[in-house]
Amino acid sequence: MTYRQIFDAAIGDAPPTTVDVDALVAREGRRRRRRLSVYASATAVLALALGVGVVVQPGASGGPAPAPPAASATATRSEPERLRAAMLAALHREAPDLRWVQGGSTADRKTWDGPVTDEPPWTVKPFQWESMTGWFALGVAARGEVRSYLNINVGRMRPGHTSPGDCTPGQVTCRSFTGPAGELVVANDAEGRRLVGSVTQRTVMRSVTVERADGTNVAVQTISSTDRHLMTVEEMAAVALDPEIRLG
Repeated sequence: MTYRQIFDAAIGDAPPTTVDVDALVAREGRRRRRRLSVYASATAVLALALGVGVVVQPGASGGPAPAPPAASATATRSEPERLRAAMLAALHREAPDLRWVQGGSTADRKTWDGPVTDEPPWTVKPFQWESMTGWFALGVAARGEVRSYLNINVGRMRPGHTSPGDCTPGQVTCRSFTGPAGELVVANDAEGRRLVGSVTQRTVMRSVTVERADGTNVAVQTISSTDRHLMTVEEMAAVALDPEIRLG
């Protein structure tokens, strides 16, 4: 069965719930900033490790040993670089018209109306949650007239914690289905309101999470500045199901 057949069979319209989207985005920004010092230290250690040179041992004849074959670009990439390439390749495949807001801050919606570029400001960083560890990247994306927060994370639950799993009774906006390799795919939509001057505007949020057999969880999340979603559930699920978005 193809992706489209799976999604068409599983995805249906559902009434949205209401959340405070602006508060959610601002809270996310504060949480990211609190972790910056941790990320900076981890990145510095990684850069130092990658910068260590190779010591050449002399050969049996007393001369230098033959140089090893050059490593491929893929083999020499760090884990953040590999994941960045995989995430962006999946996004480009599923949404080739996706562009990026220059200077857009995920925590400040006022910056979302800036000029757009084809060059993604997409940096992969580690995260340490109470329940999960892994890698994430986020940015402000544009597609036509839609501007939206966009986040992808990939991780694994810590010992003693379990994945949220399938939809639960009462989640009227939650839909779940099985991916092509037996993955559990859960999609959820929510609706919010924000005040712009004296006008209340409707905004929408969408998340698609994939739970793989090896315990890896991949989530793709969007929060639009209007009542139009940045990506379809089908597109977001195809990104999250991409086998290259994985833990190394």
